[in-house]
Amino acid sequence: MRILVRTSKLAIWARRLALFAAALILISAGLHFFGQITADVFEISLVIGTICAAAAFLIGIAAYVRLWFTGDRGWGPASVGFVLGLVCLVPAGMVLALSEIYPSTADVTTALVDPPQLLDARPNDPDIDSETVLASFPNLITRAYQIPPEELFSLGQSLARANGWEILAATPPTQTSTGQLNALRHSLLGFENEIAFRVSPNPIGALIDLRAASLNPVYHDLGDNGRAIEAFLLALDDRVSTYIQNNMAQTVPEEPPVPETDLPAGQELDAQ
Repeated sequence: MRILVRTSKLAIWARRLALFAAALILISAGLHFFGQITADVFEISLVIGTICAAAAFLIGIAAYVRLWFTGDRGWGPASVGFVLGLVCLVPAGMVLALSEIYPSTADVTTALVDPPQLLDARPNDPDIDSETVLASFPNLITRAYQIPPEELFSLGQSLARANGWEILAATPPTQTSTGQLNALRHSLLGFENEIAFRVSPNPIGALIDLRAASLNPVYHDLGDNGRAIEAFLLALDDRVSTYIQNNMAQTVPEEPPVPETDLPAGQELDAQ
């Protein structure tokens, strides 16, 4: 008597859903990174891909149980569904983790009373607790440097270019007027954010304030803007320190050696 060994349909569906989820997430991420789809379409694609990945993961577990008891074929497809589905759930897990670790910084600034003006960004009305943001990003405060405003603006502009930001507008400051720079920043997944920094003259040098906002309304940016401008300010601290050290080394004159003939007679006798 010949025993018919069948391939588990659960295993087949687990593999199908996992492959669909992986393709959907990878393709939508690539299209969004290159600006071929909008952020709304990308987010919807991620949600659909995550649901399919979760279904593939659960169906893969169910397929394992059925294969164990029935002896059917399908361990390979069930494993593909289980493992690939779990891998496709990693982005969703990271989103949940970052949303718990960081507050939303969809529109964040170091100047709460008078933030730098934006050109293109249209974020949601900010409903952000400044104390919560400072607890997560303690470096997001107004900086005061003992260097001329023009030099501070130049250092900030060169740092923005080094970060790969697209300069939208730049108005240099003077000793009596304020200057501002607006730039467009692309995140790793292709989300666009506008960064603005303002340099103002100060009695001891210059002040700089920053603002970062998502170009389009988002519910939660996972702290991306906060991390971006905090890293910018820390890098600017290093550049300003280097600038001050270099200029101090150039301006401090060397003391000329004292000729021996200028020494008093008593000191010459003591030296002998």
